[in-house]
Amino acid sequence: MPGPPVPVSFRKVPMRYMITPLLAGLVFSVLCFGSAQAQIIHLDKENIDFGLMSQHESKDTQVIVTNKGGGILEISEVKADCGCTVPTLAKQTLSPGESTVIDINFNSKAFHGNITKMVHIYSNDPDAPEKTFFIQANVTTPLLIDPHSQRIGFSQHPVGTTHTKMVMFTATDAPELIIQAQKSRKNMFDISVINNYEGNSQISALVVTVPERMPAGKQRDIARVKTNIEGHDTVDIELAAWQVLALNTSLDKINYRYKSDFSKAIQVIPSMEGVKFKVTKVECDLPEISFTFENVLPNQQSTIRLEGSPIDKTDPRAIKKKGHITGTLIIHTDMKDLPTLEVPISYMIRM
Repeated sequence: MPGPPVPVSFRKVPMRYMITPLLAGLVFSVLCFGSAQAQIIHLDKENIDFGLMSQHESKDTQVIVTNKGGGILEISEVKADCGCTVPTLAKQTLSPGESTVIDINFNSKAFHGNITKMVHIYSNDPDAPEKTFFIQANVTTPLLIDPHSQRIGFSQHPVGTTHTKMVMFTATDAPELIIQAQKSRKNMFDISVINNYEGNSQISALVVTVPERMPAGKQRDIARVKTNIEGHDTVDIELAAWQVLALNTSLDKINYRYKSDFSKAIQVIPSMEGVKFKVTKVECDLPEISFTFENVLPNQQSTIRLEGSPIDKTDPRAIKKKGHITGTLIIHTDMKDLPTLEVPISYMIRM
């Protein structure tokens, strides 16, 4: 016959079940202790509204950062999402309970309407490694300009072709807008104005044209526009264009500075599709340089190979030029609009 049942309180319990509650309690205590000791970033405010601002107006604010935890707070970076906002952090490392200041400068620039910008604060707070501070403003202006950067640029185009763009001006308060402009400062661009644009007395247009006369290269100029809007009497618009020749060389100049071997290859290639060309002759006014050329791919690439070596330092030319020798490689083509291309050549001799 089995004996009487053993009371529950006297049953043997495996050791692993007795340890588990102890471990759980220990882990809980460690987590709580660690959490209490962790660094905590706190901002006295997380947004500011500057309200109404004029364009190109600047305002300042401050954000107080406090470490409300028990660990050392390290602020690794403070970064704005726009160049219009400049944050400056006074101190990166904060002990428990310590505070510092972030000075923030906001410039409304050429913005218009309701604007929101952000400042991101990165730290070693385990629960909030990134905090964000918001800046808001309602930017107003009596004169809107599109593009607001007040710059227009023309992409790469061949010499002798014309291209036109417009800059739009809009009066937000005045019943009538009048703009005036006669020519660009360097007279590189042709400009004209259209007031009462499409029958709207508050809108005017500045018409900018790249003329046929514009030479090859990257050209820059400024158009000064006069208006009847108070505070915006004159507006400067930056202009840029890039005009290219129908043919380009892979090197725009050759410099053999102190080189003993003049071996080099130059390619002649079209700058746009549809250009038909052939190199017919090559000349060089430096007799120490020889060359050969080949129309490798018809209408696509011609290659010129140069060979040679520098003249001796006792040569009369070297003495006269004090070791600085210059010349020109002249490339002849069958194109009527571009019969020759010139590539400057230079090298130095140790005298």
